[in-house]
Amino acid sequence: MCPACASRFSQEVRFCPTDGQPTQPLPEEPTTATDPLLGTVVDGRYRVDRVLGEGGMGVVYAAMHVTLGKRVALKVLRGEMARDDEVVQRFVQEAQASSSIGHANIIDITDFGRLPDGTSYFVMEYLEGQSLTQLIEQGGSMNGDEALGIIEQVASALSAAHGRGIVHRDLKPDNIFLIRRGQQNHFVKVLDFGIAKVGGANSKLTKTGMVFGTPHYMSPEQAAGQTIDARTDIYALGIIMYEMFTGTLPFDGDTFMGILSKHMFEAPVPPRERVAAAQLPAEPIILRCLAKRPEERYPSMDALIGDLRAVDSIAPVSIGRSASQAPPPRNVAGKLATPSLRRPTSGSHGGGRGKWVVLGVVMVLLLLGGIGGAAMALMQPRGADPQTANADVPRVVSEVTPLPAQGGASGSPAAQPAAPELPAAGTVPGPPSDEVVIEAPRALIRITTDPPGAMVEHDGALIGNTPLELPRPTDDASTALNVTLDGYEPARVAISAHSPESIEVRLQEESRSRRGHSRPDGTRVASDTPPSVPPPAANTPQPPPTMAQPRVTDVVDPWAH
Repeated sequence: MCPACASRFSQEVRFCPTDGQPTQPLPEEPTTATDPLLGTVVDGRYRVDRVLGEGGMGVVYAAMHVTLGKRVALKVLRGEMARDDEVVQRFVQEAQASSSIGHANIIDITDFGRLPDGTSYFVMEYLEGQSLTQLIEQGGSMNGDEALGIIEQVASALSAAHGRGIVHRDLKPDNIFLIRRGQQNHFVKVLDFGIAKVGGANSKLTKTGMVFGTPHYMSPEQAAGQTIDARTDIYALGIIMYEMFTGTLPFDGDTFMGILSKHMFEAPVPPRERVAAAQLPAEPIILRCLAKRPEERYPSMDALIGDLRAVDSIAPVSIGRSASQAPPPRNVAGKLATPSLRRPTSGSHGGGRGKWVVLGVVMVLLLLGGIGGAAMALMQPRGADPQTANADVPRVVSEVTPLPAQGGASGSPAAQPAAPELPAAGTVPGPPSDEVVIEAPRALIRITTDPPGAMVEHDGALIGNTPLELPRPTDDASTALNVTLDGYEPARVAISAHSPESIEVRLQEESRSRRGHSRPDGTRVASDTPPSVPPPAANTPQPPPTMAQPRVTDVVDPWAH
């Protein structure tokens, strides 16, 4: 439970989403002496038997309809919360939102009423099963299609919610319940629309600048207190998929604020660096969901469902803890350094209330203003045209052409240029006081593909999936990167110190005769440098490249230890 606001959560929740305080062990189970509602009959219909769980807004009881003999769940607003008009409105909104969507994968609300003291309650269907959190913790193995089927059901439920203008905002494994229905062992029920954003609802409940949700599953725009839409739920679902198939969270930290900053500033470790590739039936889908910019994620849950259904994965996969206990793959971190911020060892940053999260992040962004205006990038209005923001960025669209296949009479193709050793990010001596030391940033090259989600490799080591930002090499030699995506011809991109800041590779669909076969060693070359721009003379000093508007992945968590 939270020591500040007394909200109660399941054991795996380490920080209160309202206060950011570390949670403490729950007290002993309530009895009739501590909870006078136990054993009573509510409104002459519902006998309250026991406590099923507790949350920040209410307590959920197992109850029985005394006339019908039907088991139900009763959610009662906490007494101390009943005096807060905004909380009461949220409680009513939760009941109305779940009830109005009318989807089989969303818990059904059947009744609403008030206790004699005026406290609100509503009645839900009673569920027997386990949460997705429990499934992840237990681990085990299941058919890949069945695992993806869980995700598809969640996406289907949220697609229906989004169609009614409702954004969940607190999607996490705790709020995904799995029951047995007919022959289906993992039938999904999405729970808890208590902090949902409802279109047309009271703006005070969903105003910009407020931070709602659970830190490990928050989207970057949600963490920054910005306006959110359905793509926030898509990001959270990507986190859940990552956790299901790797047994780990992509972003973790010791503080509430530290976790939020990682969502905003750090790229996730590619899942295949944590588990074997065979364990990942949908890695490109996961990484597209986790794009920092909402416009680079799936535009809708229906689009996500379409890609999920296209995945053919009948082999068993490990889930949750079982995946994390598998031997990790070899280190494929590659030779490319990333810019970073270092935090002084002295001083402390305690977890404050939600409003301090945004303030703390903005303070760091203001410090960064001198190296590219990151604060302006993050505070740019939602409706701003991303093309306008990047109008000054040179951009190359690479139409790739096939190379001749190896093994013919013509001999082997020319050898790849040697990849230069790229130095690690420089270090700066520790500060004499508590000031923040910012390492000098290196210019970045942004690589995108059409379609996105392609793997980018260097010398057989996976660097990441597109869209991807890489530090610019420091010398004139070219570094060859291989770009691959299932169903498309492989391509090759060469980057150097003279590459433009943005490179787009348009992948060509694989011919039918080659689908289902391993790719040949011959690849195609995509040039990253416009032919009309000759490289500068070797002895002529060159000014530093113009930095593009910073992306939220340009810097990493300034609070991490």
